[in-house]
Amino acid sequence: MNYREEPYPEGLEYLLVEAKKIAGTLLNKLRHPNSKTLEELFTKSGDIINRNSTLFNELGFEPNVYQGKCKNPKGNNEFKGIYLYGQEIDGMVIPIYVGISRTAYKRLRQHGFGGKHNESSLAYLIAKYHNKKISRANIHIDFKDDFKLKKSEVQSLIVAMYPVENDYDLYFFEVAIAGILKTKWNSFRTH
Repeated sequence: MNYREEPYPEGLEYLLVEAKKIAGTLLNKLRHPNSKTLEELFTKSGDIINRNSTLFNELGFEPNVYQGKCKNPKGNNEFKGIYLYGQEIDGMVIPIYVGISRTAYKRLRQHGFGGKHNESSLAYLIAKYHNKKISRANIHIDFKDDFKLKKSEVQSLIVAMYPVENDYDLYFFEVAIAGILKTKWNSFRTH
């Protein structure tokens, strides 16, 4: 048990079996004809970006974490789990990035619409990959058009989500599913 009194699993084999199952489910959701892009899942009104909760729910991405003692009708409900981005290439949706979050709705919005490099980290990573001159210090000054373009590309990515309650499992699944699906934009290099 760790300092938070969270037990370690007895064996890890079941987690790998479960990761393979979740990877298949996410891939099926990503490639489903009714799947949606990040841009479709959020509505823009001026500078305000709102989650289209009806569309999220229709896709089965319903809130599973409630902030407060009951479901909050004002929309503060969240989704804890895995999210997968896919890109359509030659008529096939290819998984390119897997992430995890206790607040996945918020995290998805940040990826596509965030104002800072650490919020839109996938867009920043892609921009930096294509232009080695880009850095955290200059992305918002010298390369703001590059950053804006890459955020637009992230908005066009197709999204799939899968709920995971247990924190240990969630962290394990991120690495395992990235390896199973061979996602291009995941890296596990430490800071």
